[in-house]
Amino acid sequence: MTKDKSYRAGPRRSRRGLTIVAAAAAGALALAGCSSTTSNGSAAAEKTVAPSTSVSVSPKAVADTIKRTFLKDIPLDSLNPAVQRAMQTAAVSGTPATQAKLKECLSTNVCETGHGSLTIGFPNDNINPWRQTFRAELTAQAIASPEVSKIIYSLSPDVAGYLANFKSLIAQRPDVIVMDTIWGGAVLPVVQQAKAAGIVVVQVETPVPDAVAKAVDVYAPADLCGAYTDGAKQVAELVGKPGTYGLYTGIPGNASAAAWQPCLNKGLTGAGWKKSIEGFTQWTPQGMAQAGNSLFASGKNPDAVAYDYTLEYFAAPYLKAKRTPPILMSDVVNYAYLKQVQDAQDAGTKVTAFFANSRVWYGRIGVTAGIMKRQGQKVDHDVSIPYPMVNINDVLPLYDPAMPANAPVPTLFTPDQESAVLAEGS
Repeated sequence: MTKDKSYRAGPRRSRRGLTIVAAAAAGALALAGCSSTTSNGSAAAEKTVAPSTSVSVSPKAVADTIKRTFLKDIPLDSLNPAVQRAMQTAAVSGTPATQAKLKECLSTNVCETGHGSLTIGFPNDNINPWRQTFRAELTAQAIASPEVSKIIYSLSPDVAGYLANFKSLIAQRPDVIVMDTIWGGAVLPVVQQAKAAGIVVVQVETPVPDAVAKAVDVYAPADLCGAYTDGAKQVAELVGKPGTYGLYTGIPGNASAAAWQPCLNKGLTGAGWKKSIEGFTQWTPQGMAQAGNSLFASGKNPDAVAYDYTLEYFAAPYLKAKRTPPILMSDVVNYAYLKQVQDAQDAGTKVTAFFANSRVWYGRIGVTAGIMKRQGQKVDHDVSIPYPMVNINDVLPLYDPAMPANAPVPTLFTPDQESAVLAEGS
């Protein structure tokens, strides 16, 4: 068995990042009277848990939370019921006690919430600011849910260690496992083992192969294809004539790029555009800096560049040379990019970019959907989540110079809270 690695590993970067709302007060959700069990004799199946009702929170607070997370106004009643419940919980203000509990949970591999009876497991596959904040988001949702008594974490950045940790987690019999795995089809056997043990398994955020998607109880991926199709349309309409574009991702063959790149290609080539350059960054600062400098030095000057992580490394060589960067597009950016754009525009350089919210709060949906499923409530297998691309000018008002540069956009954390979350990984 692979020993679980501590979350106090150094904050290395691979991909993605975001935030969390201040954790809701424990016990804020009221319990109703019915219960449910699964049919087999596992430890997880033997528990009975009363389903919770929606938390009492003002419609304005919920609307503000939705706009903060999605970067766009979206009516609550248009969202999937599991997403509605997650947003309602996220909209509840926290207390000093819940903030202290969150900090405690982020410093250990097993955390007791002090209430409830369900155990949530989270097998993680990387350590970086995005993953640190994702873990914090998921944790805050669990703390805010009175049904949850314990959270178990594991971490391994390689597939063999991840699968070993997953098997160890199954042996501990959590009620729900929430995962955001990048390992695709490799996780199918352990997912099947978890299901056989009566554990509810939820995959959120990262798209996975059909076999894995069908095996889990709830599948709530990001609509990367829809976002980049939307982005391609906006870029083509903005430019108004066929152009050229660059295409970048972290590592060859990753599942994320397989989901979005064909859709972006289709959208732009359908508008007469041609791909002029492509490359890989390993999703590391060094790799992104190398790719950005190589793009600038190539002299190909594409009209647009699409990449699935933060964009400041691609813009930096152009801004240093006092040139306008290409139109940039991503599904994830950090606050460092907002600062870069704000500084450039203050200096008179026009910057155009489109990006979507960085999804780190999807762990909240996973926790909520898993609880609902474990309680026997109706939960769609495929949970659809709107994923709009937005213009950088609509997001710049979110910029806060006190926010850590490597914090993903958006975040429901305050600067102090996000700094504390990131510090827990150091």
